[in-house]
Amino acid sequence: MREQQIDVYVSDNCTECDQLVQYLTQRNIPFQLKNTTVNKENLRQLQQENIYITPTIIIDNDYRIIGFQESKLKQLLR
Repeated sequence: MREQQIDVYVSDNCTECDQLVQYLTQRNIPFQLKNTTVNKENLRQLQQENIYITPTIIIDNDYRIIGFQESKLKQLLR
C-alpha cells in the first residue's frame, strides 16, 4: 500500500493549526506542511481550491478537511 500524500495548510497564530500539526506528529503521520502566512504561493494554491480557511488538509488531492476534525481524520488517514 502506498503512502498517502497529505498537504496541511496552516497559518501563523492559529491554535487549531497547531493542534492539527501536533495530532499528526504524535501519530507519526507523514505530511507536507504548507504555511500560508510565510509562503503566499501556498495561500494561492489553497484559494484555487476555493478554500480560504486554515487549517485545511488535502489528502491524495481527493479529500479536503477544513478545520481540525479528528473524527474525519481517523476515517481518512491510514
